[in-house]
Amino acid sequence: MINSVYCKRLLVFLTIAVTGFIHPAFAIDLLEMPAVQSGAATRALLLDVTDRGDGSFAAVGTHGVIIVSSDNGESWTQAEVPASVALTGVHFPTPDSGWAVGHDGLILHSNDGGKTWQKQLDGVQLNKQIVEVAERIVEQVRAQFEAIEAQESPDELELEDAEFMLEEAEFMLEGAMDDTAAGPVIGSYGMLLHTSDGGQNWKLVSDRMDNAEAFHLNQIIPAPDGSLYIAGEAGFIYRSTDGGASWESLEPGYEGSFYGIVIVPGAGEDFELLAYGLRGNLFSSIDKGETWTSLDSGTNVTLMGGVLLGEGTVLLAGQGGTILIREPGQQTFSRAANPDRRPITGVIQTDHGNVLFVGLGGIRKADATGAPLASSHEDQ
Repeated sequence: MINSVYCKRLLVFLTIAVTGFIHPAFAIDLLEMPAVQSGAATRALLLDVTDRGDGSFAAVGTHGVIIVSSDNGESWTQAEVPASVALTGVHFPTPDSGWAVGHDGLILHSNDGGKTWQKQLDGVQLNKQIVEVAERIVEQVRAQFEAIEAQESPDELELEDAEFMLEEAEFMLEGAMDDTAAGPVIGSYGMLLHTSDGGQNWKLVSDRMDNAEAFHLNQIIPAPDGSLYIAGEAGFIYRSTDGGASWESLEPGYEGSFYGIVIVPGAGEDFELLAYGLRGNLFSSIDKGETWTSLDSGTNVTLMGGVLLGEGTVLLAGQGGTILIREPGQQTFSRAANPDRRPITGVIQTDHGNVLFVGLGGIRKADATGAPLASSHEDQ
């Protein structure tokens, strides 16, 4: 049953989702302004990095910066990007075809290995779908209202909340409009989108998830058995076993944010889930999320990136340049020495066995123990 709390929380989501259009001159300019080409792009604040395959990588960050490498991170080239908002995630299912996502509801696609990008969706278009979701909720509440009207005193406040939510969403949509392959995408305030045609069309499907408080969704990752897991805010992990058509909430027993999950394959289809997050919190599950065990990470700093290295080594990284390593077969993590104290937001391994860190200060290289390597890339 849809209640007034759900409606109020979704109204908060709707309001924040279109906040960029309260000052449309600023937000629209960033969505329409191509990213500035700069020789310092590899030193920008980068927020995510991904493997494109065959020693090729792509990283994204603030001001629409996307950089790509085809030589295991030795050299990087800045891509042509049609917007200047911060980009927070990037993924390449194939070496040529990839997606990047960012602020103001922006989804970008590349079909040339990340050299150039085209806009598939932004907040102006997304607002239309937000209104459709609001309309659907109003109709559901109205139907409940009519069903019980003859039996008992109806909750008129619940219907009023839903109708106000719709009116507010429509007003913001009008203001915005006046000013100017298959898979899910996630984001802040419970944003969940899905495409079934390679991104030509995106559908807002946040109502597939029990997330009435509109908690942030921080990372989505596939498991060896085909299931999907999302690391979320307020201690929630979400699991889908049907390709994202439906989601169930898992609660490891921690009320802070999870920023990511590392999946460690076991025998057959068995695997371990390692969920990491705020203040060094770390939880493990070996039964696909049914039960969880709190692990001692040995740190109280926030962990923001993680990767499974060759032969089963797990590497986690985060604030203050913190790097944690767990060797295969071990249960505990050890802290790697790292003189560089800049925050690390993402990490990935190269074909040469080295590691690429992204974060404040751009791209950094290290060996498999986390020890920094001398930089050899040149901006192009």
